[in-house]
Amino acid sequence: MATEKKAKAVRYTSPKGVFVYPYLVKPDFGQGQFANTTGIYKVNLRLTEEEAAPMLAKLQPLFDAAVQEGEQKFAGLKVEARKKLKSLTVTELFDVEYDKETEEPTGTIVFKFSTKASGKNAKGEAWNRSMPLFSASGKAIKPTMVGGGTIGKVSFEASPYFVPATGVAGLKLYLVGAQILELSEGGSGGSADSYGFGAEEGYDDPSEAEESSDFSDESGDSTPDDEDNF
Repeated sequence: MATEKKAKAVRYTSPKGVFVYPYLVKPDFGQGQFANTTGIYKVNLRLTEEEAAPMLAKLQPLFDAAVQEGEQKFAGLKVEARKKLKSLTVTELFDVEYDKETEEPTGTIVFKFSTKASGKNAKGEAWNRSMPLFSASGKAIKPTMVGGGTIGKVSFEASPYFVPATGVAGLKLYLVGAQILELSEGGSGGSADSYGFGAEEGYDDPSEAEESSDFSDESGDSTPDDEDNF
């Protein structure tokens, strides 16, 4: 009997935005009670609401479907579990940023992307991954540091999830790679305005490898047919 093929995950490319708390060169292993042995590659992407609109148009229906699926799975839990959890907890698709003084929305929102750096497959074999990074021209690079305030794009896949033990549902944004348009080797914060978006030539690492990527050159479009580029 023929087996049903698993649908190929759709890969998306974000608009360019500001990287916040990036761990792209080396994974984050956490500290203390938050320590983990697998390591996590991650980056938060700050965008204005206007910049985020095209991406939200694609992701919002997926998020809504993930919540609906979570509601169905929550309803299928044993009554004891439902009574204990009380209701489904939804992890929002993005975080809204607020002004610390006025407590009003700043007009910027933040998306969070992450993926494991290592683990074991179904056969118990260990695996490790590095995070693919690319220059503005789409060539593979190996920077020694990618700090907060870097301007770039994120390649990712989206998948719904539900955690029965906690009753939490949402849409996971799996980090696949990143394109560096303006490199900052500094800290992890700063607003988009404080770092500027004025440079048009883009960042090109002098030691970049001669490899192509799924990210398009800023001067043209080389996006594969199965990738949604915002």
